[in-house]
Amino acid sequence: MGYGHKDTSGEVASGDHETGSDNSFEDQNENRLQILLDFAKLPESVKRRVNALKNILVEYKSVESEFYHEIFELEKKFRDRFVPLLEKRNGIISGAVDPTDAEATWNYVNDAEALIGDLIKQNFDAQDESLNAVGKIEENTDVKGIPKFWLKVLLHAPVTAEMIVDNDQPILEHLTDVRVTYDNTDRKMSFSLNFYFSPNEYFKERVITKTYFFDNNLPAENPLLYEGPRIVRAQVSPITWNPGKNVTVKFVKKVKKHKNRKEVRTITKELKQDSFFNFFYPPPESLNDEDLDEETEDLLEEDFRIGSFIRDTLIPQAVLFFTGEYEDSDRPHTKRQPGKGNDEAPECNQS
Repeated sequence: MGYGHKDTSGEVASGDHETGSDNSFEDQNENRLQILLDFAKLPESVKRRVNALKNILVEYKSVESEFYHEIFELEKKFRDRFVPLLEKRNGIISGAVDPTDAEATWNYVNDAEALIGDLIKQNFDAQDESLNAVGKIEENTDVKGIPKFWLKVLLHAPVTAEMIVDNDQPILEHLTDVRVTYDNTDRKMSFSLNFYFSPNEYFKERVITKTYFFDNNLPAENPLLYEGPRIVRAQVSPITWNPGKNVTVKFVKKVKKHKNRKEVRTITKELKQDSFFNFFYPPPESLNDEDLDEETEDLLEEDFRIGSFIRDTLIPQAVLFFTGEYEDSDRPHTKRQPGKGNDEAPECNQS
């Protein structure tokens, strides 16, 4: 669900200011100030009519809020239709079922093979024979399902890969599925990311759930600021770590000497450390909190960005991250044509 608006009304074309972004920002501010001053000089009769237009805009935004709520309800309805497909996918990944020959036959363009050839051409010496072939494929009929599927998906997706450290990987090998569910309560807008794990030595839970809550109300003080639903807070089900297995913290021992006595004591301090599982410890604050500091606000917004990515992109397109075929439609990439190399100028793929 692609909520959010990119406001381009104040953007400046890339070639309009060669002096850099700072000057462009100053120019935009000066221009806006001039517009505001021009408006302030208008007759009161004109300002009165402008106020009427702003009130119409508030009504428009109220309808827009209802529009987004209906979209949310429609998405919940269609998510129910996705469930059987995702269950079928999970059955194949886990090895509970094996696809039929018809299901396992890919009748479309094999992007994976084409991409391998393209990337070798772009990045390596064509004379290096060791890179001109994928290599010998090992056939192991004893393999069940698709081993480490979700670990590899998370490692291959740049957004989540940068969150993962070495200590996380043995735990994420136990990740068996990631699903999204929606709140069925009327007028509530929230979604949950559900991470399913096989039994493991690290924590007791089989499912860890992270829920994101939307605010779709028009701001009370200034309804003109409404730009659609926005995620404002997150909540996570508790994780019961087994002793010594919590990868989000480390223990550091420090020796302290008493100032007056010769007494020495050892203090153990618990310190936070980098881990994918910090994703399950979001700030408790809400973006609606008035006294929210800038650092916490940045943490919340980054967390919401990651959650939206997992919901909208990673879960439905997991197989493309696994194979390496996923291409970000917002990122310029080289256009491929059958039978041709990639010496053409890059084209921006617009969706």
